Amino acid sequence: MKFLFPLFLSIFFISCQKKDIKVPVNDNPGIHEIWNNSHVYILMKIKNGDTIPDVKLGQTISTTDWLVAIDRRLKMKKLIPAINKVLKARHKKSIHKTGKEKAYLTYLDTIANKISFIRFDSIQIMPSIFTSRSYYKKYYKQDSLFNKTHILIYPDKIIINDSLKFKEPIDKKQFKKKFINYFQNINSNKEKKIYLNFNEDIDYNRFLNYYTFFKNLKSSSLDRKIFIFE
Repeated sequence: MKFLFPLFLSIFFISCQKKDIKVPVNDNPGIHEIWNNSHVYILMKIKNGDTIPDVKLGQTISTTDWLVAIDRRLKMKKLIPAINKVLKARHKKSIHKTGKEKAYLTYLDTIANKISFIRFDSIQIMPSIFTSRSYYKKYYKQDSLFNKTHILIYPDKIIINDSLKFKEPIDKKQFKKKFINYFQNINSNKEKKIYLNFNEDIDYNRFLNYYTFFKNLKSSSLDRKIFIFE
C-alpha cells in the first residue's frame, strides 16, 4: 500500500480512532513511499491533568514495515518509555518475520510537499542520567577508536563540543554550512562520529527536526545511541 499525502495545511492532522494527532513538520528530506506497511500512533492524552503519550500498537502487522506517527506536541521526557515500547515490539522475534522489517518516523516534509519517513529502528535511547560526553568518559574504552563530536540540543540553543554555540531561531543554511566546515576541519586520524543529545524538555517536533537534519548529512557519521538528558 502506497502511503502518500499532499500538503494542504501548515498544520496537518491524521485521524486515529476519532482522535487527532499533530504530525511533526520540518524541511528535511525523507523517504516518500513505503509500500508494505502498517501504522503505529503515539497520541497525546490528558490523564489526571498530566499530558502523557498514548501508544496504539493494535493495528501493527509484524511482517510489514511500521510507520510511526507521534504527536509533535509531546515532550521527550514523557516520550522515552513510549518510543522504547515501540522499539521493543519492533525487535520482538517472530517465526513469520524475515528480519528485514523496519520502522520509520512520520513527518510532514514542507519542501517536498509530502508526508515523509525516516528510519529509526536501529537507534538506542540511552538513560537520562547521561549525556554522550559523561557516558563515554565513564565507558571510554568501549569507543576509544572514534573522534567524538558531542551535540547538545536545548529548547533555546545548540552547543557543539563546547566550541560552537547557536541560539534559536537558527538559520538552517548557515548552521549547516558552519557545522560541516567545523566537522570536516577536525584534525584526527580516527573515524569521526556524531553523538546527539536532546534535553528532555524539548518537544518531539524539535527532536525529529534535528534528528532528520543530522541523519541526512552525507559527510557525517551519526551514532545509533541517542541521549535524552535531564
